[in-house]
Amino acid sequence: MGFTSLTVPVPGGEIFATRRGEGEGPPTLLLHGGPGIGAEQLVSLVEELDGLIDGVLPQQRGLEPSTLVGPRDVETHVADAIAVLDQLGWNRAWLVGHAWGAHLGMHIAVAHPERVTGLIALDALGALPPDGGSGALVQNLVARLTADERAALDALMDRQAQGDDDPALIHQVFMTLWPSYSFIHGNVLPPQTLRLELPLDDEPDTMTSVRAHLEAGTLERGLPTLDLPALFLFGVGDPLPPSASLETAGLIRGALIQPVEEAAHFPWLEQPGVVRTAVEAMLREAG
Repeated sequence: MGFTSLTVPVPGGEIFATRRGEGEGPPTLLLHGGPGIGAEQLVSLVEELDGLIDGVLPQQRGLEPSTLVGPRDVETHVADAIAVLDQLGWNRAWLVGHAWGAHLGMHIAVAHPERVTGLIALDALGALPPDGGSGALVQNLVARLTADERAALDALMDRQAQGDDDPALIHQVFMTLWPSYSFIHGNVLPPQTLRLELPLDDEPDTMTSVRAHLEAGTLERGLPTLDLPALFLFGVGDPLPPSASLETAGLIRGALIQPVEEAAHFPWLEQPGVVRTAVEAMLREAG
């Protein structure tokens, strides 16, 4: 209820997006995490911000109903986001991103600062080499598993090591790790089943491009040049290390930092109202 949809022509097909709150607040592009995960994981955040923003949530390429073809590198994701802004007639917009989506928001801001009003990064994949915190994320997710969950994960990894490339196996691995994203292990974090993109044989995945940009220092050089309001909000119990957000925030002049107690990777679910209050204050302060 309350959502409308739009499609945006891009090279290789279309980007599908949903919109909520048209005319109710500043133009805002919401960028979901992953990469390669369904945008529906952010619907609850859109609802949390109901009435504050004119929010548009695109499904990144690689999963239906958006196009499945074409490169999935950082540059293409940035171009797709700009195409959405162009279709909407938005000269500038706030960017609200979660995890990889926050990282993508930084790339959009660095590549097209004239199109960005401000940046709100939730539990961000960091901007500093070697990996923005992604290596520690995997270690922390595994460390939080129960004995039974760890045994199930080991069995799945053995199948992978033996050459099993069934896409369903990747999904099972991800869902085995899923409880570790919550502050209280095992709490259900909707959606309970996530859609995962299938890799393309002739295209590198998004994280390959992310690692290349981290090695090249794209964000490390670019973020200090930005002159825009920025907020980095994160759960103190996030398996993606809070240090990734703290160190990245240090690259942007005047960036605000807000830790959320008793929350992990999805603070708006585990501490309802905290993200809304922070975003409302950010928008008010920015005028």
